[in-house]
Amino acid sequence: MMPIYENDEHEFLSSKAKKIENNNYIKGLLFLTDKRIIFEKKGQKSFFRASPAELDINLFLYNVENANYAKPAFPIFTRQVLSIEYYSDSKKLSRVDFAVKKSKSWVDQITRLATVAKRDESNRKEKEMLENKKHELDMARAKAPRANIGMAVFGDDKKKNPYENIRENMAEQNNNENLPDTAQRCPRCGFPVTDDMTYCPNCGYKLK
Repeated sequence: MMPIYENDEHEFLSSKAKKIENNNYIKGLLFLTDKRIIFEKKGQKSFFRASPAELDINLFLYNVENANYAKPAFPIFTRQVLSIEYYSDSKKLSRVDFAVKKSKSWVDQITRLATVAKRDESNRKEKEMLENKKHELDMARAKAPRANIGMAVFGDDKKKNPYENIRENMAEQNNNENLPDTAQRCPRCGFPVTDDMTYCPNCGYKLK
């Protein structure tokens, strides 16, 4: 049984292997791609029933911390022990061992591909972080209040002037401040203005 690969995923190595777990050997197939290390348990057949192959390990290479191999104690054994250290989903450093042929080739390929995978994953996370910051900045700008400078007023001329209250308030403030009678005021809201002003600083009315 072959694992299901992604469209841009490529297989580099595959071999029969035995996963070593609690001094037990679990037979299966070991696969190495440019993204993952996959181990499939071998299916079981008996007189009464049969069980299919089962996905046992699906390890992304950017989580691999180290890979090494050990030569067998007796040369007659052709399979060497391949050890892979990796970070689990809980960020805990774990290890899995396999008895597999040509384990040095597995170590070399895993080390090379894991380096590339770590770099790509780091770039992906950095790009994602920048996109999130840009999105947050755009949202903040969209929610920021905007001045009503140059705002057009539509409707029936008979209705109350929306700047009437402002004009009254400004007139009251001007009286309190004892402004001279010769002070110029905005024709729209009555705010004090000077000759060098092009727009009213209170309502945005164009003076010149």
